Amino acid sequence: MLGKVTAGVGQAGYYLTRDGYRQQFLDRLGFIPFPGTLNVLLEEPFSASAPVILIHGFSKGRESFAGCRCYRIRINGLDAVAIRPEKSSHPPELMEVIAPVNLRRALNLKDGDIVEVSTS
Repeated sequence: MLGKVTAGVGQAGYYLTRDGYRQQFLDRLGFIPFPGTLNVLLEEPFSASAPVILIHGFSKGRESFAGCRCYRIRINGLDAVAIRPEKSSHPPELMEVIAPVNLRRALNLKDGDIVEVSTS
């Protein structure tokens, strides 16, 4: 399926660096993600045929962090993970993608570029 790289709101880095998430990403996905997501607006809603990997929510002090569902994908041939936070205002066509590297740099992407997404 094809999608278009789009700008995010810049909040993912905060969440991806929380210890409660980082350890689960390492244990369940095998890597600690680059502190940011690549946002891809798909032609149609993402329907995962890949098995779901659950990241559980947690609390730290007064803050509560929701869980998310993760799906192994490939984006332009590079292994990555689509994440679907339980609490999100994104439409179903917008996918947030994480990887151990900065995907924009690794794939030389800018807003508006078309990418190919496949489940792995």
